[in-house]
Amino acid sequence: MSAAPVAAELRVALAGNPNVGKTSLFNELTGSRHKVGNYAGVTVETREGAVAARWQPTRSVTVVDLPGTYSLTPVSEDEAVAFRCLHGDEGPPPDLIVLVVDAANLARNLYLAMQLCELGRPLVLALNMMDVAAEAGVPVDAAALARALGVPVLPTVARTGEGIAALVAEICRFGQVPWDMAEVRGRLFGTPLPAGLAALPPARARWLVAAQASETLGLTGATAEERAALAGVDAGELRALAAALVIGRYAEVDRALAQIGHRGGERAPAMDRSARIDRVLTHRVWGLLIFLVVMALLFQSIFAWAEPLMGVIEAAIAWLSGQVKAGLGPGLFTDLLTEGVIAGVGNVLVFVPQIALLFLFIGLLEDTGYMARAAFLIDRLMARVGLHGKAFVPLLSGYACAIPAILGTRTISSFRDRLVTIMMIPFMSCSARLPVYVLLISALFDGEARVGPFTQASLVLLAMYVLSTVSALAVGAIYKRTLLRSPTPALVLELPPYRLPRVRNTLLQVYDRTADFVRDAGTVILAMTVVLWALLSFPRPPEAVRAGDPVELVAALESPIEHSLGGQFGKLIEPALTPMGQDFRMGVAIVGSFAAREVFVSTLGLVYGIEADDEDNQPLRQALREAKAADGRPRYSPLSGLALMVFFVYACQCMSTLAVVRRETRSWRWPLLMFVSMTALAYAMAVGVFQVGRLLGY
Repeated sequence: MSAAPVAAELRVALAGNPNVGKTSLFNELTGSRHKVGNYAGVTVETREGAVAARWQPTRSVTVVDLPGTYSLTPVSEDEAVAFRCLHGDEGPPPDLIVLVVDAANLARNLYLAMQLCELGRPLVLALNMMDVAAEAGVPVDAAALARALGVPVLPTVARTGEGIAALVAEICRFGQVPWDMAEVRGRLFGTPLPAGLAALPPARARWLVAAQASETLGLTGATAEERAALAGVDAGELRALAAALVIGRYAEVDRALAQIGHRGGERAPAMDRSARIDRVLTHRVWGLLIFLVVMALLFQSIFAWAEPLMGVIEAAIAWLSGQVKAGLGPGLFTDLLTEGVIAGVGNVLVFVPQIALLFLFIGLLEDTGYMARAAFLIDRLMARVGLHGKAFVPLLSGYACAIPAILGTRTISSFRDRLVTIMMIPFMSCSARLPVYVLLISALFDGEARVGPFTQASLVLLAMYVLSTVSALAVGAIYKRTLLRSPTPALVLELPPYRLPRVRNTLLQVYDRTADFVRDAGTVILAMTVVLWALLSFPRPPEAVRAGDPVELVAALESPIEHSLGGQFGKLIEPALTPMGQDFRMGVAIVGSFAAREVFVSTLGLVYGIEADDEDNQPLRQALREAKAADGRPRYSPLSGLALMVFFVYACQCMSTLAVVRRETRSWRWPLLMFVSMTALAYAMAVGVFQVGRLLGY
C-alpha cells in the first residue's frame, strides 16, 4: 500500500485553560521534553515543534503550544501571547486550533470553546484527562459533545499517549470534513451590537467590547477604525453589553452540557478524596509543619543517598588527574589539564548526584499535586504581606533556575506586581547554589552529628532554603510598600486533584535538567575555568632553585597563587573579606562566581589544585577541611562557612539573570538596583553572622 501524498504544511495551535495538559500533549505530539507540572502557569511563552514521525502524519504539521488562558480577553502577558497568536496579530493565524479541555472540569473549560467558536477558526477539541474524569465519576460522551458543538471531539490521555494517534489523524484530515459551527455561532451572535460595532466582523466586535469594558491590555491591538467605533458607544452600554455576551456564552455552555447529559453539578469522588487530604496538608498549622518535614526529609535523602556516588566521582577525578600527570610529565600543558580543566570542572561535576536527586524529588512532588498545596500555604502568607497570589508559582520555579522563573511572572496581570515578583526571585536558592552549600556543609560541618532523626548537615541545608524563601517574601513586602506600592489583588489559586506521578516523565525531566547542568560545566564553566586558571597561574612566582645556579633566597609567599594576577586581586580585597571570615582564596572564588554561581566551586578547585603538591590529589572537600592558617589553626570553620552560605543566599551572582531582568523590564534600572542592593545586603548579612557568631564564642 503506497503512502498518502503529503499536502501543504499545517500550522496548529494548542490552546486551553491553564493546567489542562497542553504541554503534556505537545510533548507527546512532537517528542519534546518540555517541563510539565500539576499546577497552573508552567507555560508562559509559545513553543513550536513538528508532529513526530511515530504518529504517522499524512502531512507536515507544526504544533504551537500556547500559554494557558481562561478567555480571549487577556489580563496578563502570557494570556496576551496566546491571544495574539490566535488572532494573527503578529503573523499568520493558525490554520487549525486544537482546544485542550480537562474532561473532569468540562463546565469551566467550555467557556473558552465558545469564544473560539465566535472567532470562527477551524476547531478540534482534545478531550484530555479522560482517565481522571472516569475515575472522578463524570465520564464524558465525546460523540455527543461533538454533535452539541459542531466540531470534532477526540478523547485523549496526554500523560500516557492514549488517543494521540486518532487526534493526529483528525488534524491531518483538516479541510476534508465538513464540520460546521454555524448553529452554535448563530446563537452566540444573537445579542445585537450598536450600529458602529455591528459593521465590524462579529468576533472582532465582541472582543473589542470585552476588552474596552474590562480595560485590559488586549485593546492594544485595536485599529484606529475600531477605536472610533468604540468611542461612539456609551461606557455604561459597553459594560452592559459585555455582561450580556458573557451570560450568553455561559448559557451556551449550559445548553451543551445538558445536551450530553453531563452531571456537572455533582462533586467528583476524586476531588472529595483530595479535599479530605487537604484538610490536613493545607491546614494553617499542620500544613506548614508537614511541609517543613517533607523538605527536611528531602534534604536528608540528598546527603545520605548522594554521598557514596559523590565519593566515587571524587576518586575518579583524582585518578584521572594522576594519570594525566604520569602520562604527560611536568609542564604548562599538564598544569592546565590537571589544575584547570580536571580540578576546576571536575569539582563541579562531583555535585551532579545531589542536583539530580533534588530535581527528582521536586518533580515527583510537583506531579502529585503537592507543590500546588505548598503554593497555597505560602500564598496565604504572601497575601497577608500584600503580594500577588500568582507569584508563588514563579517563585517555586526559582528553586530550579531564576531565568524560567522570571519568564513565569508573565502570568501576573499587574506590571507592578510582576516587577515585585521579579525582584524577589533571585533570593530563592536555585540549583546553582546547591553545589556551594553542599561543598561548604560537607567540608566544614560534622557529617555524623544528628538532631533527632535528621543530620546536622541536612538541617543546615534546609535552613538555607528557608532563609532564602523568608527573605524573598520580606523583600517583596518591602518593595510592595515602597517603590512598587499597589493594591493587594485577590488570591485565586486552583488546586488540582492529587495524581500518581508518571515516573518515566519525571525521570526524563531529571535527565534533561541534569544534562543542562553538565552541559554548562562543559561549556560556560570550562571557559571560565581556563580564564581563571591563567589569571591564577601567571605571572608565576620566581623559582628559589634553578638548575646549575646557587640557591637564591626568595621572600616567602603564603601561597603560590599570590604572585599571580588573580592572587594579587584577591589579596587586594582581602581586608574587606576578613570581617565575614574569608581569606583571599575565597575572595577570588566569590569574584569568579559573578559569572555563574557554580564557578565558585570550580575556582576553589583551581586554587587548591595549584597550591597542592604534585603528589597530592585530595578532593576539594577534604582540602578545605584540612586547610590550615599560618598559625596552625583551621583556615575555615563552621561559622565562616555559615557566613559564606548566607552571602550566597543574598548575593545576585548570575549575569544571565540580570540579562533576563533587563529584557523583561525593558530597562537597566531594575537589574542594576537588583545587583547593587543584593550584593550590599549579602555582604552586610555575612559580616553580621560572622561577627555575632564570634561574640557568642563560636
